[in-house]
Amino acid sequence: MNKHINSFSEEVRDDISDIIRSGGVLKWQQCRKICQHLSIDVEELMIRLLPVAASLSNPVVSNFKVGAVLRGEIKDQNGSANLYFGANLEFANQALCCTLHAEQSAISNAWVEGETCLTGVAISATPCGHCRQFLYEAVGSNEFPILIPSDDNKNNEIAKTCLEKLLPKAFGPLDLGGEYFFVNPSYQSHQLEIHNVENDSIVSQALAQANLSYAPYTNNFSGCLLVLNNGEVILGRSIENAAYNPSITAMVAVLSKMHLSGKNVSDVKRAILVEQVTSISEKQIAQHMLDSYGLNINLEYKTTNRVRD
Repeated sequence: MNKHINSFSEEVRDDISDIIRSGGVLKWQQCRKICQHLSIDVEELMIRLLPVAASLSNPVVSNFKVGAVLRGEIKDQNGSANLYFGANLEFANQALCCTLHAEQSAISNAWVEGETCLTGVAISATPCGHCRQFLYEAVGSNEFPILIPSDDNKNNEIAKTCLEKLLPKAFGPLDLGGEYFFVNPSYQSHQLEIHNVENDSIVSQALAQANLSYAPYTNNFSGCLLVLNNGEVILGRSIENAAYNPSITAMVAVLSKMHLSGKNVSDVKRAILVEQVTSISEKQIAQHMLDSYGLNINLEYKTTNRVRD
């Protein structure tokens, strides 16, 4: 990580270091400052930050690091926006289907941070079909720009394409009777509840994530929370996908956020999962994800009552 930060001029290194302190987020004001100082546009900055994003990956199976930098809602005429980082995450002794891709990590990161508009993504390499499908359900726009470093990456050259070219005739939530894509400002809470949770702020925060999770195909709304030894809390929520396989469990989402925050699983002292149990449950896979780190952490598990009418 430090060598990638040190590749930038000294005047902007503190801003780039804030990416980790902010949980994998670069605020739009810092984005504008760095672009002005380096005399580059936002898209070139996104490309230059890919090594920083990739350094946050945990590829314990493949040893292949991938980074993604996602742009949120544009805040000024120069294209400045919050930038959200993502990195691939793999789990020892677990099936490959548990892997989280960098693009998924970045989208999950943006969404848990409250972003409601995505305007582009830079990725270390051309996105696989799995991630093209996930991107489509997040943004619902065929024109969504995708930036990739040129093959030789000389002079920070950028190969630019759009989702329509990578995923023609896309299959998505509307094909399964859904009404919307999940990253949008009109997304509503599911109004789940747990009795007698008012005095437990930790469980209440996990419940809040379950209420904001995206599960239109199973209604298995779930939220997860990690408490670190220093008292810090890290949040995550599930994201389903119309193709099913690219879906993200709440535990994988929160573990990704933990890595993007520069934390280690050895710092975790509590893990809580709250879910609306339907035809499926995330309980067992959540415990398996924790177990893959070789730590003795017992998952604290809560189920919600039925959604209120």
